[in-house]
Amino acid sequence: MSIAVHDAARNRLLAVALGAACSMGLVHAAEQRMSREAYAAAKDVVAERHSKALAHCKTVDGGAQSRCRMQADGREKIDLATLELRWHPSANNSFKASMAEVDLAYALAMDQCKKQHTGSDKESKAALKSCSDKAKGKRVAGEQAAHQQAALQASVGAPPKSEAERQREADLDTAIRKCDSLLGDANLQCMNALSPQARQRAADRSSGAARQD
Repeated sequence: MSIAVHDAARNRLLAVALGAACSMGLVHAAEQRMSREAYAAAKDVVAERHSKALAHCKTVDGGAQSRCRMQADGREKIDLATLELRWHPSANNSFKASMAEVDLAYALAMDQCKKQHTGSDKESKAALKSCSDKAKGKRVAGEQAAHQQAALQASVGAPPKSEAERQREADLDTAIRKCDSLLGDANLQCMNALSPQARQRAADRSSGAARQD
């Protein structure tokens, strides 16, 4: 198989994996289970796209490189989170997929605020705070919408969770995500320092994803 044909085939696999999630919505996309082969191929294509995007960022003007890299990294996180939702449908993965988009939009908005309001005078600082507050408000609204979207992924037979339970799970997820952002020994030390509940939650996710074919 030629390189061009091989790349075209892999791009079609990624389109199947990610395109449906964009056009049908995360909940409906999660109903279309992926094969292990499609998952692996789509993940490779996401990595290739990210590498090409970062390479492109090196060619843009210096002042725009930071934002370009931010967009490339954010797009990769969105693609991978959506892919994980297709691979292992769950309320938590639905939330993570939605939040990946929210986080990118927030990062870009905050970056824009800092570029628009660079002065050190009182008026510029006030304008920066106002702009930042609006960005934070949109992120909070996005997070609430992500929770609602994730609720649609929960089992119909499961009893509704209390606010305290949701907050407890959110705190566990935050701790796990912090460890996931670390590499090597730092990751192991972080995971070992987690509470037993957080370690079990992380283990349940890993074993759940590994069981899927």
